[in-house]
Amino acid sequence: MKWERPESVSFTNIWLNFTAKDPDSGQIVNYYVQDVPEERFDEVAQLMATIFTRDETMCKSLDIINDPMYNMEDSIKDWKNLLKQRMSLICFKEGSDEICGINMLEVLGKHEVNHFSFNEDTDDKDQYILKVIEFVKSKVDPCNRYHVDKYLHCLGLLILPKYRGLGLATEILKARIPMGKALGLTLSGTLFTGIAAQKAGLRAGFIEDYSVLYGDLANQEPFVEFPNISSQTLKFMSLHLK
Repeated sequence: MKWERPESVSFTNIWLNFTAKDPDSGQIVNYYVQDVPEERFDEVAQLMATIFTRDETMCKSLDIINDPMYNMEDSIKDWKNLLKQRMSLICFKEGSDEICGINMLEVLGKHEVNHFSFNEDTDDKDQYILKVIEFVKSKVDPCNRYHVDKYLHCLGLLILPKYRGLGLATEILKARIPMGKALGLTLSGTLFTGIAAQKAGLRAGFIEDYSVLYGDLANQEPFVEFPNISSQTLKFMSLHLK
């Protein structure tokens, strides 16, 4: 049975307030992280299907955004379906409705696959990535490792280009702690694919559970090659939400 957000927890809710530099003025200003409101679902899904797919480490290596097999409409639909679980986070600068960052999240139980459609029998490059995600998750097995029946899982962290290099990723990751506590979750697990994200995870308090060289993924299970990858290592990291 799919997990559902308890009605007792308000939606939308602001989970974290913090300060960081304003890329326009250079001044220190207020930011906040909240649930993605329904009226922004379409925009968020579009950004994930375009900017995230263009820039994310594995997607960029496989050049998925320019792959003739990449179906952007299906991708947008997948992201919107994930948003319906009402667990994803969005970051705004105080006084502005411009999106600064997005964290696409879901709650998974034991042996449950992610919300995206996974079909290992196809040659679509986006399916290669889902294959890697499921492979790494099986190696870690977060529920059994940490003796929980469910955990908060991430399918994508996007900082919009204008807001990169300001430390927003670390703060968005930290926002999982108050949200998780309110929702009765004690664990979050994330596949960090690039160096910057891995550093942000460490700063937010994540610990490393499993790592594998991208080069090894081509020579052994799951047999997926990532040409010209910008990071050497793929890491699954966990955060205890307490």
